[in-house]
Amino acid sequence: MSSFWARLGEKISRFFLWALENHPGKLIGTGSGFLLGILVVLIGFWQALILALFVAVGFFLGKRHDDHRDLPAWLDRIVNNTQTGGRR
Repeated sequence: MSSFWARLGEKISRFFLWALENHPGKLIGTGSGFLLGILVVLIGFWQALILALFVAVGFFLGKRHDDHRDLPAWLDRIVNNTQTGGRR
């Protein structure tokens, strides 16, 4: 039984190393969103909804990082578009 756990641990380690190499933004963003979501769940309301929201936002931001998209420019465009009522 101990060899099963050793193999399982090795496979999980390999997966995380592969994910960190190939998709660092998604992994870090999702992990950060998950941890922040857990904190909110422990002290907040509507636990499942908040957890899902944080994980989704973390994944989205991480994916933008992986795709080499400029996050500050995107946020600036969103904020300026909201302030002008959607019209430019």
